[in-house]
Amino acid sequence: MGQAQRPAPPGQESFDRSCAYCGARFRVRIAHGPFADHAEEYACPECGKRYETGAAHAPVVELVQPRQDGKTDRYQDTLF
Repeated sequence: MGQAQRPAPPGQESFDRSCAYCGARFRVRIAHGPFADHAEEYACPECGKRYETGAAHAPVVELVQPRQDGKTDRYQDTLF
């Protein structure tokens, strides 16, 4: 069922996250550069909810477990 998480190479980091909107689980891989990281966005692969992290390049996202809410809609950002 679960996949063993391999250690990230030097200068890289990997972490699992659960989507706050749909409950999907996904793995986020980020690379750190020799200088300061900057804000990079990534999205849930199931519903599109956006998140932010510090990294040198755009994060790579891999689905670990599909959404758990029984829906098929996409996340909608609100502008309040």
